[in-house]
Amino acid sequence: MLRSILITLFLLACNVCTASDISGFWQHPKDPVWLDFNEESGSGIAVRNDDDPSSVGFAVLKEVVSGPKKGQWSGQVFVPQLGSYKQVVLTLPNPTTLKMKVKIGFISRTLEWSKVSGISER
Repeated sequence: MLRSILITLFLLACNVCTASDISGFWQHPKDPVWLDFNEESGSGIAVRNDDDPSSVGFAVLKEVVSGPKKGQWSGQVFVPQLGSYKQVVLTLPNPTTLKMKVKIGFISRTLEWSKVSGISER
């Protein structure tokens, strides 16, 4: 009995160690924008935008689910220049960098967001 409990605890600990760390606060590389991404709900909500405070609360990312490869997700990202959501592929090349790659026709763009511990004061 004790052995099966220890094995179960070990397996749970291994899952926690290999779990992704995509949830959390992410800062845009150039613009003063911060997202709060929740992997469980599959959404990234703007929690601060110094250029457009009215966008706070807006779902920048939605319908994000695990992709075919470990450490990859796919979903929808809002592209302001087009005024609509487009397919996006998310990856974590390291624990503090979130790559968002959007491909529209022959053009693709990748942004690297930085993980932050919280939202800084203005």
